[in-house]
Amino acid sequence: MAQRREPGVLVLAKELSAAIEKHVEDREYSPTYLISEIGAKLSRVLIGGVLDQIENRGSEDDPFYTARVIDPNGDFYYLQAGQYNPEGAVALSKLEIGVPVLCVGKARARTPEDSERTYVSVQPENIRAVSMDEVNHWAIKACDHLMRRINANKAFEKDADALKRANLTPREINGLELSKGFYPTVAVENYAALLYDCLTRLAGGDLPETKNFTGEFEPAGAAPETETPEVKETVEEAPEKGNQGDHETKVMELIKEMDEGDGIYYDDLGSAALKEDVDGPMLDVILDSLSDQGLIFQPRFNHYKEA
Repeated sequence: MAQRREPGVLVLAKELSAAIEKHVEDREYSPTYLISEIGAKLSRVLIGGVLDQIENRGSEDDPFYTARVIDPNGDFYYLQAGQYNPEGAVALSKLEIGVPVLCVGKARARTPEDSERTYVSVQPENIRAVSMDEVNHWAIKACDHLMRRINANKAFEKDADALKRANLTPREINGLELSKGFYPTVAVENYAALLYDCLTRLAGGDLPETKNFTGEFEPAGAAPETETPEVKETVEEAPEKGNQGDHETKVMELIKEMDEGDGIYYDDLGSAALKEDVDGPMLDVILDSLSDQGLIFQPRFNHYKEA
């Protein structure tokens, strides 16, 4: 069986830059993980934003690129690409400052011998120019992942039953437990504030101001009634699409059937999955779940294959 690649974890720049503790598992081929303060277990990451700086600090024959990307909250990712990740270096060299980008790469932390500060960067495996709509879509998903980690921390502080109800994956539970050992006194409310700030920016500053945002939202049913009861009726009568387990089985079958050897491309899989009542957001959740279970991996960027 081919070695499964780590899933690309969506993480905002502020959480990534504070993930300075390393963890290596007691198994063959374990990558070096960075553990974030609230439990993200980071090896490969999927980041997005606007390319703000790029510089070749090497030579034409032996380039070493450094770059900076501003995420939608205004915080910075730092990228480095040289001889050890040539594909990422080539892709980075073709971009212009000011373009929106999505990047998948490996998270790395380095503490210089003459310093007590740890620097976190991303070594891009692939980086491409995209539209701002794509970056904003990525940011919404990154906020959703952040909110899930915030709520998991709150459940952890309550009791085992609350943590069980949080419906976490084994990877999420392991990352959460490791974070408690590395960072015993983290203020989770700071990440709730980060979540609120990012969502406010994405909404164009239209959210009400608050100093005590908890990372939780009232369910739609708690909103006051409007004068459009026909919309509410339509929602209530909408047919169910089935549970996630059924859809995971469908997606696994599609990956097996459509893979011609080097994995099935995400867009092609999405088109086929839509015919099985699996829309784009649901497909993303399923692919994350199947990756966490070790059932699929990415032989190359944005391609999926049975493990």
